[in-house]
Amino acid sequence: MASKDQLRRVAEKCSEHRYTSDDERMMSSVNPSGYVVKSCENCVHFTRNHKCDLDLTDEILTNMAMEMDYDEWS
Repeated sequence: MASKDQLRRVAEKCSEHRYTSDDERMMSSVNPSGYVVKSCENCVHFTRNHKCDLDLTDEILTNMAMEMDYDEWS
């Protein structure tokens, strides 16, 4: 399972992210300043089993890792 930090980074890169109307899930993504941070955890596609129902989390994480590898070699 991805960490909270990874879930935030994935959400920033995800074109399918849609905020949920579930207050409990929205509140899990509030930063110390009181602002809601974009995260998979507050997306309508993120299930109660902590999975993306579009199955995008692993794909985006893999692409991010490949970008990091490319940046190291450039």
